[in-house]
Amino acid sequence: MPKPEEVRLERTYAYLVREKKPDRAYAMFIDAIERGAKGYCITRTYPPKLRSKHDLGQTPILWLSNVRMEGTIRPKDLEELSVTLDKFLSADEGGVIMIDGLEYMITNNDFSTVLKLVQSLRDHVALKNAVLLICINPLTLDPHNLKLLEEEADVVM
Repeated sequence: MPKPEEVRLERTYAYLVREKKPDRAYAMFIDAIERGAKGYCITRTYPPKLRSKHDLGQTPILWLSNVRMEGTIRPKDLEELSVTLDKFLSADEGGVIMIDGLEYMITNNDFSTVLKLVQSLRDHVALKNAVLLICINPLTLDPHNLKLLEEEADVVM
């Protein structure tokens, strides 16, 4: 299994990074941005806190939260999230989508609904010459569901 610092994100690929804290995934995401890719971050972490921890520049951040304010999306609004990400992919070929908070989406929806979102995003990423980067804590899913999620990734680390 390659180490994240050895991985250069390849366009059309979906990556699943298995880790308790998303540090490796963010290192890969930031590396791609520093190399010129446009990024879009979906996260459970409060955006100002995330920006103070990671140098994300002007990268758009969408906060997964039930608090209604600009820059947030409710975890149950998967259709709206899908539309938002499709617009990003259509506007910026070769973009990188980082999802940190899939567990939160799963606890607010059923697993199969979230899996369908991942499957759809994987297809859109391939068509738009982009990258999908998902961070997941493997301890939060039962082994069967984790395996289903892994099957949707081109690279699991």
